[in-house]
Amino acid sequence: MRAARSLALPVSALSLTLGCSQHLDEHVNALSRATSGSPVIEARVETAALHAYDEAPRTPDADDPAIWVNPSASGEGLVIGVLKDAGLQVHDLDGNVVQTILPPHRPAVAAEDPPVPGAKPESGTSACPESESGETYSRFNNVDVQYGFELIKANGSRETVDIAVVTDRGCDRLRIYAIKPQSSSGPLIDITASSAPRVFPSQLVQPSSLQPTGEPSGVQDNELDDQNTAYGLALYRLEDDDGYRAFVTQRNRSAVAELELHAAGNGVVSYTRVRELRFNPVFTVPGASPGSPSIQWTPCREEPESDPQLEGLVVDQREGVLFAAQEVVGVWRVPLNDALPATVTVPASRLIEKTRSFGEPWWAVPDDGEYACEDAAPGTPVAGTIAAPGNPSAGGLHLERDVEGLAIYYGEDEEGYLLVSSQGDDTFHVYDRESPTDHIAAFQVEGTGETDGHDVVNVRAGNGFPHGLFVVQNGQAGGPSSEDPIHGFEYDGSTQFKLLGWDDIADELDLDVEEDEFDPRDPHDD
Repeated sequence: MRAARSLALPVSALSLTLGCSQHLDEHVNALSRATSGSPVIEARVETAALHAYDEAPRTPDADDPAIWVNPSASGEGLVIGVLKDAGLQVHDLDGNVVQTILPPHRPAVAAEDPPVPGAKPESGTSACPESESGETYSRFNNVDVQYGFELIKANGSRETVDIAVVTDRGCDRLRIYAIKPQSSSGPLIDITASSAPRVFPSQLVQPSSLQPTGEPSGVQDNELDDQNTAYGLALYRLEDDDGYRAFVTQRNRSAVAELELHAAGNGVVSYTRVRELRFNPVFTVPGASPGSPSIQWTPCREEPESDPQLEGLVVDQREGVLFAAQEVVGVWRVPLNDALPATVTVPASRLIEKTRSFGEPWWAVPDDGEYACEDAAPGTPVAGTIAAPGNPSAGGLHLERDVEGLAIYYGEDEEGYLLVSSQGDDTFHVYDRESPTDHIAAFQVEGTGETDGHDVVNVRAGNGFPHGLFVVQNGQAGGPSSEDPIHGFEYDGSTQFKLLGWDDIADELDLDVEEDEFDPRDPHDD
């Protein structure tokens, strides 16, 4: 087995790794067939665009949505969307804002600063508790919803509520909200215990052998200001009302923490760590030509001190399986089991769908202290360029890096679909839930790109979505009337959420509509 090599210039000799074998030709032809003619589906509802300004305080940037379905006969619901530095916004199914939740730790906003959700000017609060610089504030990243959580109130009585859980990437914590649409202070009410701990007080560092930084490998302390913190999120309700788990990815690291949510008394919720899932960023791929030795391959790192990170997560509630999207690698399928040890190294065999660029040779070109990752040698030699061998035919056929959001549409028993956001080419991909290596279809959402997260429910969601609802984040929303700087801050793009009827997607792609086969409030009821 041949070890991966770090090669210096000249780079011309490295063209041999792109050898014109019939394997590469077959891969390219299959890729062309797989990416042609994706249908474009129109949204029924759009939320108002949010305009971001670079480095402005609390600038809004929509990221990940979650859908909550009301238990009432009307089937109404809410779309809960994270806005990163700006906190949360809650929308009704017509796209109207019904609540804005400011981050618990936030900088001040001046009257002349760019627009933000909530009132301004606003004096702000203190920074995150462990911020040594005093300049790290809350930054919400992903959100998920679960039903029927039992709180213990101050008098010892119990109350059952639905919950929304958010990763606060800035402060490295989870924030938990009770969903009470009839409450005068709702529909979301913060019920996070003040003693809730950091999610990742330590970090596993797995340096690249090709882009050395001098940093030692292994478990290290994790300073909050470095922001290797809580990132992606998925919730899981165990069978037989045996508890609730949160799976949380770590920014800049190849790890997922499994946390147990628990009632902490006084009507609040906290969490404790159960285990950590670790993913090896080094893979064995076949040689670039028949009979050649296998290659130890790892993705190129734009920031060499960072590992290939995961973000998008979803748990198959009925099957007890975690799906995890590693942005430049692909989608993992990990069966869950409480008998697993406290630390689990996930085998490479659990990688079920690779990105197109997986296993390809790459060139890391120095770029102001970081690297520009290229799939071809630079035309003009650049000192310090690193080149890695690979096999262009080792990758998948469907997903472009970056792979982002994941969601499951449930059908009868094991039927249904795994929905994957391929942010690199602005497409969504449908896989068979029972056999998730089977790719069924791909589509796009009109006027939508750079999608970070999405969510889907198979049940009625109000009069506008009687056959299910699919919500996506749109990173390419229309901009403001003027893109001139405000108070010295440059305009930096606009985001929003879009709501689609599942039946519109199903009709276009010849998929099933299974609105009576799964109740998100009782996921284990067959």
